[in-house]
Amino acid sequence: MCPSFLSKFKPAEREFKMFKRIAVIFAIFALLTIVGCGKAPEEEIQKANSAMEAARTTEAEDYAPDLYQMAIDTLNAAKAAKQEADGKFALFRSYGKAEELYVRAEALANQAATEAQSEKERVRAEVTGLLAQAKALLDSANVALSKAPRGKGTKADIELIKNDLAAATSAYDEAKADFDVGKYAVAKTKLEAAMQKARSISEEIAKAAAKKSK
Repeated sequence: MCPSFLSKFKPAEREFKMFKRIAVIFAIFALLTIVGCGKAPEEEIQKANSAMEAARTTEAEDYAPDLYQMAIDTLNAAKAAKQEADGKFALFRSYGKAEELYVRAEALANQAATEAQSEKERVRAEVTGLLAQAKALLDSANVALSKAPRGKGTKADIELIKNDLAAATSAYDEAKADFDVGKYAVAKTKLEAAMQKARSISEEIAKAAAKKSK
């Protein structure tokens, strides 16, 4: 059997040589680890960006605004961490923090998208009911207007009420159009305004009728 490379050395020398070899191995391993940490987390970046795009598609900005904003803030922090790492010398470069933030941003964006889908469906159901309520209020206001007392001094008031009712009806029509294309949050806001105006009109007509009867 051929003598080993270390056999020609004394025990103490052999131990020292062995220690040096182990130290070199650990140094190489440490260097590889550093180099590994010095690689930009491209996969995590792509996943985070895709998740944010999905969140935007589900209108998370409107239906899950808090989570959506958290996702944006985290993604911006991840970009800043990556940019900071980019500016460092290769051996001292680490993308660990950036990678962690990109993963966190992806999770928040996915959560925002899920919550937005659920909230959008809830609002859709709510607005479906509001459409019926608003239509009933507008019909009632129209009937009340047709029966409103007319006479000396009421013409100007009647014209104002007609204009208000026309504006409320227009808001309802716009809300219905928004609802039909899936803009439920926008439709809800317009419907609530139309309903408030219709109630106000009916109250004004009722007060005018009561005053006329005295």
